[in-house]
Amino acid sequence: MVDVPSWSNDAMDPEPLSPYIGDYPHGMYWSAVRPEGTKAGDEVDEDYTVQGPHLRIMWDEGAGPLWAADGLLPDDPEWLRRALALSDSLVADLLTWLNDMTRLHLRSSVIDWHELRRQLDERGRQLAERLQAEVGTRYKVRYRA
Repeated sequence: MVDVPSWSNDAMDPEPLSPYIGDYPHGMYWSAVRPEGTKAGDEVDEDYTVQGPHLRIMWDEGAGPLWAADGLLPDDPEWLRRALALSDSLVADLLTWLNDMTRLHLRSSVIDWHELRRQLDERGRQLAERLQAEVGTRYKVRYRA
């Protein structure tokens, strides 16, 4: 007899798996097939809330650039524009800074690493000032090197 995993949709299963994310009796699974009875637009609206009164610009092993009380904020430009009402130029500059920080840390053999890091920290502080100007009194912004 062949040992069939409990998550299998083998003929031995009493019911076929339903094609959606859910807690089917045999465990979690995912399918790209839309569940019957649903249509495009039935998706859950994205949450654009930011917890707490503080925002932080910070790089952490490639994660960032923005953090709030509940952790890392999405780096999707559209999310940043909708959630925080940021300008396109600030969003672009924040993501460029994030990519530049990541590139610097992946190249630890750069001869002038400390000077480049100093320059990126200065850019981070400038971005924090711009971010503070755009969010106004809704949040207190700081840069964390």
